[in-house]
This record gives sequence, structure tokens and C-alpha cells, in this order.
Amino acid sequence: MNSPEISLPFGRLAAAQSAAVVLAGLLWTSGVFIAGYPSEYILWGLSEIGAIWLISIGVLVLFSPSKSRPIAIIGSLWSAASFGRFIAALGASSLLYYVAHFGLRPLLFSFLLTAVFLLVAETKVIAATLAKTSLNTE
Repeated sequence: MNSPEISLPFGRLAAAQSAAVVLAGLLWTSGVFIAGYPSEYILWGLSEIGAIWLISIGVLVLFSPSKSRPIAIIGSLWSAASFGRFIAALGASSLLYYVAHFGLRPLLFSFLLTAVFLLVAETKVIAATLAKTSLNTE
């Protein structure tokens, strides 16, 4: 028995990633203002968030989710792509810390905030696609 093939919607994934990053940026900016931290924290956090967004879109393009693949394989491939994105984002964070001399705490917290929002947004899109596919294959 062959496993059914599925493709993930590139546009919806890119839109979900972009929306998650915008939400993280808005939350970051308002959090810095509300907590009364120095205004340079906004730039540092938004730089981190922007770097993660660029890496996320780059990994999405490399993964080519619109290519049809067996359902049994697509989860493992997406997990590997997410792990690669995480490692690349850590590398970008290190560059921002060591080269640009941004503060460690703003980079760390903006990284974690963005990573959580990205994972939630992607999971919702992928779960909806898998649910729709399971209804069509019955």
C-alpha cells in the first residue's frame, strides 16, 4: 500500500511565518516600552526578529513545501527543516551578539518569542492541511 502524497501550501506557510514575525515584533516593541527598558532594545530585538524571518523564508524556499511528497515523509522533512532553521537562527544571533555587540538578553528573549510564534503559526497551517487531506482520502 502506497502512502498518499501531500504538498504543503507555500503561500499560507509564508503568510503564517510573516504574521507570526509581525506579531512578535509588535509584542516586543510594546513590551520594551511598557517595561521601561532602553530604546536600543527595540532595535536589537527587531534585528533579531528580522534575521529569524529572513532565515525562515529562506528555509521555506529550500524546503519547497509545494512539492508533492508522501505523508509519511513530510513530517520528518519538516522537522529537519525546522531544526536547520533553528541552528541557522542561532548562528545569526551569535553574529548579532559578537559582531554588532547587541545585548544578550534582548537577543535571547526576542529569539524565543519569535521561535514560539513561528512554531505555533506553522503548526496550525500544517495541521489544517493534514486534516483537510485526511478528509479527502477517506
